[in-house]
Amino acid sequence: MGSELRAGPPQEQQHLFPHVCFSCRKSFKKPTRALARFCPQCYEPMVMLSRKFSAPKMTDVDQWRKVEYLVSHGFRFQSIHEQTNGSLIRYPATLAEAKLFVEEYAGRVR
Repeated sequence: MGSELRAGPPQEQQHLFPHVCFSCRKSFKKPTRALARFCPQCYEPMVMLSRKFSAPKMTDVDQWRKVEYLVSHGFRFQSIHEQTNGSLIRYPATLAEAKLFVEEYAGRVR
C-alpha cells in the first residue's frame, strides 16, 4: 500500500497591514481581523492603517504626533485623489501642515 499525499485547502494570501501603537510609537505588520489588536508591549489598543503607511522612527516624536493627529481625524493613510484631475494628494510632512490638510480634506475621509 502506497502512501498518498493529500493536498489541503489552498492557502489564502493574507495581506499584512501596519497596526500602530501610539503609546510605544511602534508599528507591527499583522493580518486583518475583526477583533481589536493590542500592543504586545504595553497592551494598549492598536490602530490599523493603510498598507501605504510607513512608520516614522520611534524617536521621531514630532512625526508620531502628526500621525496620531491625522488618525484621530479619520485619515488612515488611504489614497486621496484630487477631484479635478484625479492626481494623488500627498500626505503632510509636519503637524502644522496636517492641521491645514485636515481642514481641506476632512470631507474626503471614508
